Amino acid sequence: MPEYEPKLMKCPACDHGFESKLVTGFKIGDKDPDFCPRYLDGNPLPAFLHVCPECGFIGYESDYRHMRDEKVLKRVRELLAGFHWQKGQALGGAERYRRAALIAIYAGKRSAEVADLYLQATWCSRMEGEQDDDQKNARRKAVKYFELALAAEEFGADDLAVVHYLLGELNRRLGNDKAALEHFAKLDALDKVEPWLKEWRDRQKALIEKA
Repeated sequence: MPEYEPKLMKCPACDHGFESKLVTGFKIGDKDPDFCPRYLDGNPLPAFLHVCPECGFIGYESDYRHMRDEKVLKRVRELLAGFHWQKGQALGGAERYRRAALIAIYAGKRSAEVADLYLQATWCSRMEGEQDDDQKNARRKAVKYFELALAAEEFGADDLAVVHYLLGELNRRLGNDKAALEHFAKLDALDKVEPWLKEWRDRQKALIEKA
């Protein structure tokens, strides 16, 4: 099992105090081509997001500490009201990440952060055995926000190879072969590309060409 330690939290949206848990250790055996970890001792991803049992606010531990702007919190509270939260409601990992992505959008976070939340929603969806449509919906949103992040130049030069590879793989999984090949090809124009990433790109690109 992953390792945890208790953590007292105070919700920035409703000021409710509650005890959650911080992930302190886990083991990864391998990763899928979309970087989804294959955990050896249980999936810790849901526990990285803390859910306020009172109002349904969801965020990382840092969100609980730093989200203090009242204009931002007003927008977030309006979103939370639309969730029709039931006190103490339990949420699976995929739904936690989907809702956290929406909260991030309303909070004005960078597109790259929103994309990462939607990406992890697809991972949890797969691990939890959700319908393929649920995975695809989150995957489409991950692609959308990664593209917006690229357009806004939110990534440094050292990150571009991974981002284009990931966009290629996500598009491949969505059946968008043309877009996938375009992103895969962009690795050839970049100076800093790790050999393992080129190998993964070539393997996933070959799947398209064989189809």
